[in-house]
Amino acid sequence: MRRLTTSRLALVVFSFLVAAACGPNGGGGDDDDDGGGDGGLTNCQGECGNLTGTVWAPSMGPGMVPAGQEIPIFGALVYVTLNRPAPIPTQVYCETCISSPGGVLTDHDGKFDIGPIRPGTYWLIIQKGQFRLEQEVTVTVGPRALADADTVLPSVMDAVNGKTIPRIAMVVGSYDSLEDILGKMGLGGVDGTGSMSSTMGEIDVYTNGGTVPPDTTAMGTLTQLVGDLNRLKQYHIVFIPCASSGNSAALQNQQNLRNIRQYVEAGGKLYVTDWSGEWMDNVFPAPITLGDSGTDTPGSAYNAAADSWTTSQFGDADGSFYNSTDGEALNPDLRTWLEGQQGPRGESGDDIGPFNPIDFDVFDNWNWISQLTPQVVGQNAESMDIIDTPEAWVIGSGSSGGAGKKPLTVTFNPPGCGRVLFSTYHTTPTAHLGLIPQERVLLYLIMEIGVCNTNPPIG
Repeated sequence: MRRLTTSRLALVVFSFLVAAACGPNGGGGDDDDDGGGDGGLTNCQGECGNLTGTVWAPSMGPGMVPAGQEIPIFGALVYVTLNRPAPIPTQVYCETCISSPGGVLTDHDGKFDIGPIRPGTYWLIIQKGQFRLEQEVTVTVGPRALADADTVLPSVMDAVNGKTIPRIAMVVGSYDSLEDILGKMGLGGVDGTGSMSSTMGEIDVYTNGGTVPPDTTAMGTLTQLVGDLNRLKQYHIVFIPCASSGNSAALQNQQNLRNIRQYVEAGGKLYVTDWSGEWMDNVFPAPITLGDSGTDTPGSAYNAAADSWTTSQFGDADGSFYNSTDGEALNPDLRTWLEGQQGPRGESGDDIGPFNPIDFDVFDNWNWISQLTPQVVGQNAESMDIIDTPEAWVIGSGSSGGAGKKPLTVTFNPPGCGRVLFSTYHTTPTAHLGLIPQERVLLYLIMEIGVCNTNPPIG
C-alpha cells in the first residue's frame, strides 16, 4: 500500500491544525497551560514520549477479517488530552472545523505518530466523523506502539465506555442491499453469504419496498421518515438505496421536500443510490444533471425564494443498466488509500487480489450523470459568496452518454451545513464476503461525509 511522503503528510497535518480539526469542542490540549499552543503537553524538556499506531475501520482490523483484507482509515484525528472531550451530539448538528493543537491525521495507511508528549496519563481520542474512540493511556519516555486492537474504530454505541458511532437511518430498498456493508462494519450481524442478518440495535431500519433483516423491527416507512422533520433530525446519516417504489405521492408533497432540505441544512448527511436518485435530484435539482430521458429534474424545478417546487418537472432517476469496466478513483486521497488494498474484486467475491484504483469494475449502474453544476450556497463571515462545486469521487464509462468517463459517485454541499452523496450504481451488487472496490468507496465516504464543515454559510 502506498504511503504519504513526509512532506505531503506534514502539509496535510499543518493544514488540518490551522483550519480543519473536527470534534464538538476542538480536540487536543489541556488546562495546564504552561507554554505552547497545546497547553504544555509537549513541554517535556527532552524527557518525551510518543504514541504510534494504525487506525482501522470498524470490524476491519487485523484478526477481524482475512489476513491482507484489513481496511485502514485515512484522515482520522488522533490526539491526547487531560480532559475527556464533550460527547458527540446524539442528533443532527452543524460541526464546524476549529483548531486542534497537538493533533495529527492518519496517513493513507491509517498510521499515526503523535508526540512529543510529556509523560503522564491522558485520554487518547481517535475520531473520524461521528465514529470516536476514547481511552486512557499512559505515556512514558520513549516510543510506545499501540496494539491494533486498541485502534479499531467502534462499531457499537457505548459512549460511557468511550465508543461512539453515528446515528443511522437505513432505508431498505428492493435492490441495493447497502445494509450488508454496514453489517460487515459490525453495525449489525452478517450470515455466511455476507448478507446482514440483524441490525443488533445499532441502526434504525425503514422500509421502501425491501425486506427487513431478520430479528429487526422496522421503525416505519421512508414516507413516514421524510414526513417528520423531528424524526429525521434524530439521525446523523440517512441512507436511501435503490428501490423500485415510485413514491410519487410522497415526492409530490412539498413539506416532505422541505423536511429533507432542512435536515441537510442542519448538518444531516444524505446518501442516495441510482433508481432512488429522485430523493436527491428532486430536492436538490441543480447540482447534478442526469442523462437519460425522463430521469433528470432540472434546476428550474426549485424556486429558492418561495422554497417551493414545480413538481410537474420532476424526473424519476430510473435510467438504464450498464457495468463500467474502467472505474477510476478521481479524488487523489481516495485513489492513494485504495491503491494496493487486497480483497474481492468481482461480484461473486471469489476473485481476491490487489486493487487498481484507476481501473476497476463498477457493477450495476442504473443511470448516468451528464453534468455537475457549481452553486452559490450562501455567504461567509466576510459577506462573500460561497460556491459549492460538486465533487466526482469515481468516474467510469459504459453509459448511453457516449464515449468518455462520466461521474459515478458525487458529493455536494447544499445551503447549510450538511452533505449529499449520490452514486449511479448499486453499492453492493450481490451477496458476498468481503468488500469489493465500490463498497470500499462507500466505507471511505461514510467516514468522509461525516467530518466537520470548513466553511458553512452564515445565517
